[in-house]
Amino acid sequence: MRPLVRTIRLGLALLGLLQGAVANAAIEPADAQAIALRGLPPNVVACQACHGPEGQGNLAAGFPRLAGLGRSYLVQQLASFASATRQSPVMQPIAAALSAPQQAAMADYYAKMAAAPQHVALSTDPAPAQAGAWLAARGRWSADIPACAQCHGAQGLGVGESFPALAGQPAAYIAAQLQSWKHGTRAPGPQALMAGIAAKLSDEDVAALADYYAGVAAAATERAASPPLAAAASGAFVPPSETAMPDGEFGKVVRRGEQIFLHTRQNAGAYVGNTLDCGGCHLDAGRRAKSAPMWGAYVLYPAFRTKDGAVSTFAARIQGCFRYSMNGKAPPLGDPVLVALESYAYWMAKGAPVGTKIEGAGYPRLPAPALPADYQRGQHVYDSHCALCHGPQGQGQESGGQPAFPPLWGAQSFNWGAGMHQVGNAAGFIKANMPLSLGGSLSDQEAWDVALFMDSHERPQDPRFVDSVDATRRKFHDSPDSMYGRTVDGHVLGSSNP
Repeated sequence: MRPLVRTIRLGLALLGLLQGAVANAAIEPADAQAIALRGLPPNVVACQACHGPEGQGNLAAGFPRLAGLGRSYLVQQLASFASATRQSPVMQPIAAALSAPQQAAMADYYAKMAAAPQHVALSTDPAPAQAGAWLAARGRWSADIPACAQCHGAQGLGVGESFPALAGQPAAYIAAQLQSWKHGTRAPGPQALMAGIAAKLSDEDVAALADYYAGVAAAATERAASPPLAAAASGAFVPPSETAMPDGEFGKVVRRGEQIFLHTRQNAGAYVGNTLDCGGCHLDAGRRAKSAPMWGAYVLYPAFRTKDGAVSTFAARIQGCFRYSMNGKAPPLGDPVLVALESYAYWMAKGAPVGTKIEGAGYPRLPAPALPADYQRGQHVYDSHCALCHGPQGQGQESGGQPAFPPLWGAQSFNWGAGMHQVGNAAGFIKANMPLSLGGSLSDQEAWDVALFMDSHERPQDPRFVDSVDATRRKFHDSPDSMYGRTVDGHVLGSSNP
């Protein structure tokens, strides 16, 4: 961290020199461009002195790029600097000297500025040995560390207003921010997501991530196999490590199954009708316990399913996922997509007991709530804990044309035949896994309430639709767990097809 300290001291000296140089300049306070290029005497140095005339930052000195970052994110950071809840000896006096309207004007100015190409090639398909790339793309779910890409986009391009771009930012800057969160010297931010994640990162993790996003090849140190989940001490099943994937022709098919799982629309687009990936509901590429892991499902088939009214094979179960969760069409038996997904699940389940539900399989079944699940309370939970990622209208968010946060309702979400439309399934998944890295932080009541709220919105029609909504409910949804056919705010759910 010593080079960064020297840089900050140099910045403070430069601040004093430049303030004297612009003391007599006539600047309109609301003129964001003038503040950016010439400063605002007596306390505000020109932003370009550190961040460049085009807001491109300074890689060598460790000053971040501002161009193209989200407006609300920039407003929040300036306010945090001004109040010293985000600490910086350079930025604190500058931000404190700007009025709230001036802070907003500066945020507008840089948010509308096009970000220059950073010429960094970030891998979305890393090997486990690539420590920074692996954490960025896959995370370390055994330690409750989700992939950075889940919030900041697959190429680190940022997502929406609240999750800034990381690609091409200086390594010293990224490392300093992670260390600040880790040691509590930077405000925890929205829902304290980053503070919780940074606290679980080692110093080696921080350096590897900073180098990766800065575009510097991280040292190819072998990533240790994921430590077992805490439950593993009591005998819970742990799937094979990603480093143990087989070689040869079978290994190629297993790896293809993993890639279909992670990037479903890109690798199985003929069968997908929305913007979801399998990993949206089956976290950590189908490995994570309590989020319907593939190793837990594979060993339970063939089995009788009341949904199908017949004995279903595992292949048929996957076909149903495409038909309902992906709102698409089922790959035919023997299709390479289906074979790859079966092979991937089979490999993950090696060593698991057959025919017995394993601890961590499926979604947890929560006890009945103390109070009946409530739409209004659920909306409050959603606004407080979910909208940041999934959007205020449940529409999800994309980054660079790729899905980042899945839509929870509407035209691009799962349809009324999917298992997640059942309030109990949704509540169990939410309680165990949401918000990202903060699973278990919501109460059971909150999980039930927000699950009901999520499932009380319109989504694509159940492909089994017969005659009318009422008839379809009687045949397929006659359960208190389904909101299909119920009336919410005067609208009969299932009566319109977004």
